[in-house]
Amino acid sequence: MDMQENNLPELGSLGSFDFTPEWARRDAGVSVGNVRPERPADSRPPKNDRKPPFRRDAARPRDAGRPHGDARVERRPRLELEVKVLPEPKALGTMIRKIQQDFHAYKLKDLAYFLLDNPGSVLLKVSPAKNDSGARPFHQCKACSFASTNEQEVADHILSAHLGDYYEAKEIECEPPKGNFNCVAKCGLTGVLLGPPNIHEFNSTVKEMIRTKFPDMSEADYRSRIEMVRDADAIEEWRKGATKKTVFVPKTGGADAVPVTREQAEAELRRNILPSMLDNPKQLMITAEAALKSPVREIVWAAKDVIEAEKRIPAAMCFALRGAFHHRKMHFFRANDARGQEFVTSVEYKTFDAEHAIAELAKLARFIEEHPCQPKTVIAPDAESEKHLVWLVSTGHVVAFTNGVYSAVEKYPKYGPQWQKKYSPKKEEPENKEESGNEDTPKLAE
Repeated sequence: MDMQENNLPELGSLGSFDFTPEWARRDAGVSVGNVRPERPADSRPPKNDRKPPFRRDAARPRDAGRPHGDARVERRPRLELEVKVLPEPKALGTMIRKIQQDFHAYKLKDLAYFLLDNPGSVLLKVSPAKNDSGARPFHQCKACSFASTNEQEVADHILSAHLGDYYEAKEIECEPPKGNFNCVAKCGLTGVLLGPPNIHEFNSTVKEMIRTKFPDMSEADYRSRIEMVRDADAIEEWRKGATKKTVFVPKTGGADAVPVTREQAEAELRRNILPSMLDNPKQLMITAEAALKSPVREIVWAAKDVIEAEKRIPAAMCFALRGAFHHRKMHFFRANDARGQEFVTSVEYKTFDAEHAIAELAKLARFIEEHPCQPKTVIAPDAESEKHLVWLVSTGHVVAFTNGVYSAVEKYPKYGPQWQKKYSPKKEEPENKEESGNEDTPKLAE
């Protein structure tokens, strides 16, 4: 089934969508999707080594340990954060359409784990735990939700990550640089010749090198590793290689768009577009994927802690999914008993009225009732019976689980290995039927 609609992600792009039951995973010795197995009790780390809960005071500054006189030291606010876990709207919409279209019963916990295993499908609501003053400590990019407590970091991110949304980079031929040069700068980390330090393009070349090769290094650190080479052959080698340059063409200018340098493109973006892309929210609504990429360690730690806690017991995600599915008029039930596993489906179940149904449907419904948790190959081995089974499932007269087995509609439909007995094919009937007796339904091996 093709689940891609408009710009919504496919379920396959979010990860595995296999909902094999826990007992089957244990028996097979494999894990489904990326769901982590439960950690054995004796493997838990010592108490003093455990990570703090996701509501925490992440007191260590980002640049802790640097000398106080270092210009790179940055004082960040100490944040105690509260984080709430929600499904990301687009991923949730795709999941809801999947459930609505295939009439199966999905285990609620499996749906929660499915989202938690895909950071882009988890939405985090991050807020300061104590914010009575009404302060707004966060800054965020509206285009991709990148967030920080430093506005300049978000501005730099927008200029770096979203310049391509407005400008197309093109490489063009150019004349070799003319003039007499006494030296040429060389990158001490890669050996690349950057050019003479007195040419106009030198600073932009250094910044581009940092942006593409060493994004985690400060400009001061990188410049301290630049070497000056006073060798005529090296200068000539740089000159011969400098016959191409990159220009940026506005995407909205059409055929008359004038190419500009990166500095000019960034200046235009900063002046006319940047203000509309910067947000200063009181609370962050950010995907777990974006939170984990934040330069603010408090946000990263809080995101990691809450995701790890949910992967152990997905209480918050299940609560959020339950509310969203109720809003879409979906139906819930528990299997086996009142404390059994919780399932959700788009089908409203109803008892099958065998007395007023055709014989084939009545026979099939009776077989499923007497032999729960059997696969389709047992219940409907031919095309005609498969057609009847599809009708029973789509009309809510039979429960179809996502692990491929079927059960009758009851207050607590049967589910699990205790009901799934091995099927034994019906033996060929002898000529003397009186000796064998009449049995209309297949037998199950004891």
